[in-house]
Amino acid sequence: MKNFPRFATLALACALGSQSASAKNVIFVLADDLSPRLECYGGDVISPNLDNLASEGALFEHAYAQATICTPSRASIMTGMRPDEAGPRDNNYRRSYFRNYHPDVQTLPQYVQQFGYTSIGLGKTYGPHDPASWSRDDLGEAKGPEQYALPENSEIFIKNSKAGKRGWFNRGPLTEAADVPDNAYPDGRVTDRAIEVIHELKDEPFFLYIGYQRPHRPFTAPKKYFDMYADKELSFPGPGGYPEDAPELALKSHRTASPKPGDKNYERDYDQLLGHYASATYVDALVGKVMDTLKELNLDDDTLVIFSADHGFHVGENGQWDKSALFETTCAVPLIIYMPGDKALPLRIDQPVELLDIYPTVLDFLELPHPPQLEGKSLLPLMTNKGASGKDYAYTEVLRSKGGKNAAMNWDGSIEGRSLRSGDYRLNRWWDAHTGEVLAIELYDYSLPEPEIKNLAGDPAYADVQAQLLAQLNEQWPLPTQSK
Repeated sequence: MKNFPRFATLALACALGSQSASAKNVIFVLADDLSPRLECYGGDVISPNLDNLASEGALFEHAYAQATICTPSRASIMTGMRPDEAGPRDNNYRRSYFRNYHPDVQTLPQYVQQFGYTSIGLGKTYGPHDPASWSRDDLGEAKGPEQYALPENSEIFIKNSKAGKRGWFNRGPLTEAADVPDNAYPDGRVTDRAIEVIHELKDEPFFLYIGYQRPHRPFTAPKKYFDMYADKELSFPGPGGYPEDAPELALKSHRTASPKPGDKNYERDYDQLLGHYASATYVDALVGKVMDTLKELNLDDDTLVIFSADHGFHVGENGQWDKSALFETTCAVPLIIYMPGDKALPLRIDQPVELLDIYPTVLDFLELPHPPQLEGKSLLPLMTNKGASGKDYAYTEVLRSKGGKNAAMNWDGSIEGRSLRSGDYRLNRWWDAHTGEVLAIELYDYSLPEPEIKNLAGDPAYADVQAQLLAQLNEQWPLPTQSK
């Protein structure tokens, strides 16, 4: 693991402390659990405001998270380091706090403060709270009972939590569509506060982070967003079954087909599908309010706006639900960047990019130097120079505990899964983290009409591709050569 000693960042701050902040602002909006399902991506989520943002900016068609669970992904984004370098590997807040590993690392919102920016974080930020990242404490992440607008549903959650039940399936209703205004739910209150902050800071440079908790479970949003789907016939995305020859390590569930009317859990799953989409449309409407505020205050010509998600979310693809996987649906995220100035936009950028590229992109927009730990590559050249070349890969990780169990909360250090997306291909390698023994390989070809219906690893027709991608993956993550 790399070390980034305190004296290095302090020396950098001293050397650059006299540099004045540019008259530019940044708003970074991060949703929770959202694949590229928006209409501007060709998906079924109703998203007029984000579609409009994409029409005024850059849409990245192949953006990927570095981890497919919340805490490692968010630590990676905000430190600019890959999860294994930043430290957090699971969602255990106490253990998976990046400052346990790098107490003095400069996060993006923390770093820009030394150049005159006020940094405010609202809603869900990292998981574990990090006061050093922000100029002051403000409206934070809402707790479980607060995810519901109806008191009776909050009471159900509290009662089941006291009884020792865990997980959203067991503690509270999976969906809620109360006939209430936007700010009856946490994300609406976060948006109201964001608008207040923008008014408050309109005459000074600011970095505003808005962390929405939707469309994460429970799928709760005002009724009007559910109603927008009343005349829209939703179908479960395909392919609905797990890929042929996929290793057990790749799978969290073992559905062989998409849910169909009459199936045991069809109604429940359809309600989840609808709730997930309606929650995403709710987020879209809230982003629209933020953009309206920028335009009302004439700040849209001075403000970089970034919208993305911490990772994707399965609603039946590959026979899976949720996250913690290495399929395209969980690795891929929407990424839309509105950059003021160049009105030759919109752009659709098809090169692979990573969420850890956001940190250097923001700094380049603000014309600020880079701290030493950054592992990403600025996206600014791709947005300003049509001939610019990016990188030809994106890496993502996920973990499994002994026996191949999902390790979202408490990883025991047993098994690592690492994914490389390059060109038309994705290669996943699973191995024993102690011995370096390779346990399974997956290979998928996205030039095929249905790319994830069969694991192509070992197919002689793909032998050269597999060898090339394994070599590239091994360059980033060499296998351990001996037992730890």
